[in-house]
Amino acid sequence: MNSLRKRGCFIQTFIQGSPKSLKLDSQMCLIIDGAALYYSLYYTSDPKLDQRCGGDYPGFKDEVCNFFKTLQDCEVTPYVFLDGGSGPEKREHLVSRLKHKLEKAKTVAETEPDAAPQGCNVLPPLVKDVFIEILKEKDIMFEQCLGEADPVIVSAANQKQCAVLSIDKDFYIFDLCKGFLHLDNFEWKSKEDEKIPAKLYTRSKFCEHFKLDPALMPVFASIAGNDYSRLKDNGTFANESSSPGEYSIKRLDGILRFLSKVNLHGLNDSQKRERALSQALNHVGKKENQTFKLAIQKYVQPEKKCLELPTWVSKKVERGEITTFVISVVDQKTMMLPALVEDFSQRSSYTAAYPIRQYFYGLLTGGQMCTEYDRDREEIKDKRVPSIGKQLQLEHLHKVLRLIMKYTLDLGNIPDQLKLPVCVTVFWFKRLQHHPKPETVHCLHALLLGFVKMKALKDAAIRRKWQPRVAHAFSQWLCCMRQSLHLNQLLCSPLPEPQCARLYCGPLLHRLADEDTIEEVQKTLRGEKKELYENLKTVCH
Repeated sequence: MNSLRKRGCFIQTFIQGSPKSLKLDSQMCLIIDGAALYYSLYYTSDPKLDQRCGGDYPGFKDEVCNFFKTLQDCEVTPYVFLDGGSGPEKREHLVSRLKHKLEKAKTVAETEPDAAPQGCNVLPPLVKDVFIEILKEKDIMFEQCLGEADPVIVSAANQKQCAVLSIDKDFYIFDLCKGFLHLDNFEWKSKEDEKIPAKLYTRSKFCEHFKLDPALMPVFASIAGNDYSRLKDNGTFANESSSPGEYSIKRLDGILRFLSKVNLHGLNDSQKRERALSQALNHVGKKENQTFKLAIQKYVQPEKKCLELPTWVSKKVERGEITTFVISVVDQKTMMLPALVEDFSQRSSYTAAYPIRQYFYGLLTGGQMCTEYDRDREEIKDKRVPSIGKQLQLEHLHKVLRLIMKYTLDLGNIPDQLKLPVCVTVFWFKRLQHHPKPETVHCLHALLLGFVKMKALKDAAIRRKWQPRVAHAFSQWLCCMRQSLHLNQLLCSPLPEPQCARLYCGPLLHRLADEDTIEEVQKTLRGEKKELYENLKTVCH
């Protein structure tokens, strides 16, 4: 992955010094890599959005809405594509990436917000759910893919004659007829005269500069390094480069210079790639390797992933009605639990939602075992999880959720939008009562006050030092909330889907989780808000 980033930096170094900034034309469509967009918007927002306290979802919603409002003002029609599941062939890579993200999460947890190393980012757990919620709310066209989104994006971009907006370096390599817009150079906040300053990368321009046959771009990508392959050349290519850059840049420059000198006369594109790969491998004393051929094919003919999923699962995933986690559970009986910013001296926050996941697995697998990948202290461990229940007919699913929660709650006085969050909060609070702590009660009241007057409290000048135990309690609530959202979707929403963006603002709730602050805010409640708060307390106690 590191070499992939270096390759992208190398290409960007060239393109940023070549074409002048262009204006994105109005009355056009734009294919957007959804995952790249929500990562970028969350990490590059100004002011910076919270990563340490579980996320700032109201703030994130504002950022996303502003982005799409800018496109609308410029008469640009967005088509958003989101990643689905990854195949078993990438499991080792995904576990390695999870380990790397775990290290980042621990750094974020133990570092003051302004002191975290550059690039040390961890996506809060509800960001993707909130992003999809906004797409639906704003009627923005989107599709959630069953596999990786890259092949679908390339196909759609060339079919619709659109440029692609992403941060994924693979789009430098794919043959995109209208080119690639990198999010780092897509200056949507600098809109002027209903146009957006941007920089467009085209493969032909790059190949022209390096005198490289375009057919060899996939060969360059496969030996330079990506998620699938990387040629270990022990410094051969770097030593042959005259570039003044650091080692990784010299290596990439050396690879390009070598490929540009391969004799391709009289060959078709397929034969060109075969000869170039063979000569590159021979040049560093390596034998032919099928791994490189498969990596090259990924760029030449990007193929959609074909999975044997039940039709109702496929359709609901594509429409964003159920989470893509169902794909790996149904297809591979696995669940990769994303890294969280939490108290690493305690057990994983995912433990709190363990019973909910067991029912989730049971409904999808018919009661089969499922393998989870989660942290054990600071290491990634895989463990076999027995599922609960069995696959049910769709017409019976609406009866299940409250059975799973094991509570008969009187939700008559609770607004529809808060019924699922209240069920989750009761479940979470009772799970934590096995190890009662005063801060758990404070977190409960902070959540309830947030439900009642999140918007009014958002800008309140309440200051309090970050506490690991409070962070961990909220992290456990977020795990329960997200898994319950996904279970509710799977059960055809027996409880109304809440507006996730309004449920949780980490910095605010961390400041609220204090006995004196809670009492101070309670005194400000009046009328309907006071009545709702009392109703919430009654249900939760």
